[in-house]
Amino acid sequence: MVINFVPMKRYLLIIVLLCFFEGTYAQTTKVYGNLGVQNVNIIVMDTKQGTVSDAKGNYTLLLSNQNKRVNLLYSCIGYQDTVVSLTPKQLQTGTVNVSFRMRPKNYALVEVTVTENKPEIAYHEKLISLEAYEINEMGLYMIVYRRSGNALLHLTLDMDTLSILPIGRKFERLYKDVYGQIHLISYDSTYQIGHRQLGDTYLDAELFYGMTHRDFYRIMGNNAAATDSIFVIATYGDGAQELYYHYFKKGDPNAYLLEYTFDQEGLDLVENIRKFGLGGIIPPPPIYDPVFAVGDSLVLFNFEADKIEFFDQNAQIIGETPIKFHRDVKWNGKHPMKNTWNRMVLMDGARKKFYAVFLEDSILVLKKINMKTGETKEVARLSGFQFVLLPRVNNGLLYFMYHTGDTHSKALYRMEIE
Repeated sequence: MVINFVPMKRYLLIIVLLCFFEGTYAQTTKVYGNLGVQNVNIIVMDTKQGTVSDAKGNYTLLLSNQNKRVNLLYSCIGYQDTVVSLTPKQLQTGTVNVSFRMRPKNYALVEVTVTENKPEIAYHEKLISLEAYEINEMGLYMIVYRRSGNALLHLTLDMDTLSILPIGRKFERLYKDVYGQIHLISYDSTYQIGHRQLGDTYLDAELFYGMTHRDFYRIMGNNAAATDSIFVIATYGDGAQELYYHYFKKGDPNAYLLEYTFDQEGLDLVENIRKFGLGGIIPPPPIYDPVFAVGDSLVLFNFEADKIEFFDQNAQIIGETPIKFHRDVKWNGKHPMKNTWNRMVLMDGARKKFYAVFLEDSILVLKKINMKTGETKEVARLSGFQFVLLPRVNNGLLYFMYHTGDTHSKALYRMEIE
């Protein structure tokens, strides 16, 4: 038996970077949860499909996505029968958490309504504090602090632990590159996270390709997006108020301009600071015009030009959508009111959807971006959660980190947004 050591992707990231210049999903919904009781029968009413809860009260049930309501019957000797009704909208999300405590039997049939759009703790353990996390197709990766020493955890999206790798205390960040691979970062070194492989089976997480912090950012710092056909790099100019996106075609060593954006107001301020020596003036932040790979095409949010730009597999522009959610708004057409957009756009890679992050009185508000009209629609408001950390969106779920109680430890939360 031979065990090979390979990264998560078929090709090694660094080799891809050096050599670059030369979908169907199963239509099922996973229903899972905890009932606090073992041997509970969960039956899809009017069918023969079902499952049973385990010794800890956990269960998992796979349903075919349907366009009609599905009723689940929960029954157990000595406990009250319970019916849970799932709507087509819930079934189409891919995962639905139905957790509750079975009640002592009183011979009545009770219907439970699944509450949507409320955050729930996805991962939290006593004496463990979550410090950073990232998500890719292989699952969740977490840096956790614990008394026995820090560790890198690899979990499934259902929060089942796949591996625990002890790491030094200096590692405090995770970085997701343009290929979706995740790297462990400290103040002086970085490692790519990969997996041992036995045949077609991935085993415990491992660290590969250690390099200095300086070398890592020399290689990765300007990378902006990558598809199967093109690779995009970003270069800032003049006080980070100019942004050049260049792309390379596979097999072509020449660089081509994809887009040039600039903030004239920021450029003027940088020039005045330079010209008049205004040391007390805070320079403007770098302009934020993110580009995303969607399949074999590109989406560029050109906020300076108030539009979303769409590029095909040859990096040729094929359309655009006007946007204004990032601009200051006016009240009664006279008094300008500051926009609460937090200079952040999140992409749900699994569903190819985009969301704008707003911050209203320290409360995160997530709004879905209509890519055809440029309008936004609120899909989540984290009332009661001030200053959440590291918001991410994956497969219709919003993830974020937040402090737990009076302790200073942090847990991972998630909530449905679609």
